[in-house]
Amino acid sequence: MLSTVTRTVVIYITVIAALRLMGKRQLGELQPSELVTTLLVSDVASICIDEPDLPLLASLALILLLTVLEIFSSTLACLFPAYARLLFGKPVTVIRDGEILQPALRRLRITAGDLMEALRGKDIFSPAEVLWAVVEPNGHISTATKGQNAAPLLPVLVDDTLYRENLAALHLDEAWLDGVLQANGLARRQVLLLLYNGSELLLIPKKTTHKGWSGKGLP
Repeated sequence: MLSTVTRTVVIYITVIAALRLMGKRQLGELQPSELVTTLLVSDVASICIDEPDLPLLASLALILLLTVLEIFSSTLACLFPAYARLLFGKPVTVIRDGEILQPALRRLRITAGDLMEALRGKDIFSPAEVLWAVVEPNGHISTATKGQNAAPLLPVLVDDTLYRENLAALHLDEAWLDGVLQANGLARRQVLLLLYNGSELLLIPKKTTHKGWSGKGLP
């Protein structure tokens, strides 16, 4: 039993690592750990059904172990943003102001055909129509078109994760960010969410004693 449990843990970790190496396009809607848990639980359950001679308790114990591992992993992701970034990855901008960011496509191993297929799924037939497009950690693409009234609010600081590429796209730097936080009496670790589009800002602190704040005309 101990060797089976050990083998299950090793397989769990190995498959998650393999999925992370394969990139976002293979993941669909599930996060890597969720997909691994689903696949392994399905396999264990099918073995339990196909092999009636195997002890039922052993199979149930393995399914419970996989469930506990997933709960433990998701709890760690909530408590430690760095672990969440390692496990889930970050959103990656692939189109900015109608221009396809080809280095981002190569990093994600997404072809131009893949990108165009995803855009057509959103009734967009030319990247020139897109103000901003982002590949999310779950593999989906989110878009904002140029026909919208307001520019999209871009993530700048999300749960201790700094989006330097968005700062650069907004022609800002970390000194600007620190100035905004200092004006609101906050440190980076106290910020749950900070979004900005060049004129409007949404700032939500982690502490429940603070309220969400938004404004214009920032430094």
